[in-house]
Amino acid sequence: MTIDQYDGTRETIRDALSGDTHAADRFVRQFERLVWWTVRSFRLPDADAEDVVQNTWLRVFEHLDEVRDPDKVGSWVATIARRECLKQMRVGRREVPGLELRAEQLDDRGPHPERVAVDARMNDLLWQHVNSLPGPARDLVVTLSGNDAPAYADLARRKGIPIGSIGPTRMRSLRKLRVSLEGNGLGAHAWH
Repeated sequence: MTIDQYDGTRETIRDALSGDTHAADRFVRQFERLVWWTVRSFRLPDADAEDVVQNTWLRVFEHLDEVRDPDKVGSWVATIARRECLKQMRVGRREVPGLELRAEQLDDRGPHPERVAVDARMNDLLWQHVNSLPGPARDLVVTLSGNDAPAYADLARRKGIPIGSIGPTRMRSLRKLRVSLEGNGLGAHAWH
C-alpha cells in the first residue's frame, strides 16, 4: 500500500468523523503499516512500541477533524507517530523513584536528540521519495520492506503476478528510489 495516496481517504475520514466505526477501522487498516514502520524505526522496546502505536491512534482520532489535506494524511499520521515516539523516549528516561542516577551512570548508548531529529527528517524525506515512485513499484517496495513482509509466493498469489517478476521488479524499484535520493543529495553518506 502507499502512504499518502489512497482512494477514498477523504470519504473515509468524513465517515469516521460521523461515528462510522467501519470507516474508522478502514482508516486504521490503511495506515497501520505506516505507523508500525515509523515506530519500529525508533527501535523502542516492544512494550513501549505497542504503547506508542496506541497513543498514535488516540492522537490521530482526537485530531482527525483537523485534517486539511486528505492527500497528505499519511505524512500527518507518520508525524504523530514520530512525536509519540519522542515523547515515549523522554518519559522512558525519567528517574525511577527510589533509584538515584548519577551523571556517570546514565546510559549514553541511546539516541541523542540531534540524531533523533535528523533521523526523523531523513525518514520524512525517504517517504516523500517512496511516494514519488509509480504506484505498483511503491506498493511493492512498501509491502516488502516491513517486518511482516509476505513471502514472494504469497505475494505473487495475492497480486496475481508471476513469482519470478517480484525480485527484478523490487530491484528496479529500489534502484529508482536510490537514484531519486542521490539526485537530491541524499546518498548513503547522508544516512550515517
